[in-house]
Amino acid sequence: MTRHRRTLLVPVVLLLLAGCGGPPAATPAEPTPDVARPAASATATASPGPFNPADVMFLQMMVTHHGQGLELVRLAESRARRPEVRTLAAAVDVTQAEEQETMRGWLRTWGEPTEADPADHAHADHGGLPATGPEQIAALARTTGAEFETAFLNLFIAHQHNAVEMARNETKFGQDPAAKELAGRIDQSRTAQINQMLALLG
Repeated sequence: MTRHRRTLLVPVVLLLLAGCGGPPAATPAEPTPDVARPAASATATASPGPFNPADVMFLQMMVTHHGQGLELVRLAESRARRPEVRTLAAAVDVTQAEEQETMRGWLRTWGEPTEADPADHAHADHGGLPATGPEQIAALARTTGAEFETAFLNLFIAHQHNAVEMARNETKFGQDPAAKELAGRIDQSRTAQINQMLALLG
């Protein structure tokens, strides 16, 4: 869904989720920003209370999105030239790995698959699957030298913008309190990361 450009222009990549309509019907749940810091209140157990299909879709899509982000930042941890870029990548690695395990735990508690359905049509009403695909990741992996940082920052800005869009959609349409709280933290922290990366691009 994104088109990777190795320039100083940030790719305009929007994952439009607001067209999902009103909140879906609720389903009972089982009981159960500092950019460099993992989310302190995330746990592997879902909070008591109702959840709905929007919560499930948000978590499934965000698990996939986090996995793509981890591939990107792990390339940057070893290839970026500036220490501030490597530090940002390492912090994101820790935070998103923890969040990904938390979201998988909630989905397992709810008896739901822990990954999004890979069929694009299954997510048409939610804007499709997360945008950073294997082609973009492979292209970044082939990039070396001074061009790598610019390519990484541009791609990761677009990637985190998608996370913000998904989080805001969950805040609007979700029902589970813990999932909505996580969405709020993702919105704030990824927005801060985007601003930090824009500054690094100069």
